[in-house]
Amino acid sequence: MDQSDVESLPIEPDRETDEAVCNCLHKLLPTLKPEYADVVWRSDILGEPRDRIAASLGTTLNNIAVRLHRGRQALRKRLEEMCLTCPVHGFLDCRCDEAERIRQRARGRADETKSPP
Repeated sequence: MDQSDVESLPIEPDRETDEAVCNCLHKLLPTLKPEYADVVWRSDILGEPRDRIAASLGTTLNNIAVRLHRGRQALRKRLEEMCLTCPVHGFLDCRCDEAERIRQRARGRADETKSPP
């Protein structure tokens, strides 16, 4: 789906979920490598252009793209591990069957990454 199509959808944002995600994001971002957290913060949160970030850090645009990609991957993993969402009842501590299935899948993925090949 094109970004402009998404933006034109007549859907009201869920403020409670957005606030919970933002709180979780702000707590988890500092747990990333500093060079990843800085680039994710500046690019995705502040909207700073990548070329300006690269210039201020004295690195290449390609390096910034790599840091951003790796930082997003690491942040996604942390969000999946720490900030589980119940699609029916909201965030974090819901105990319905669907939330439990989500937690089990997340635990299974975490166990797979810890096991040696």
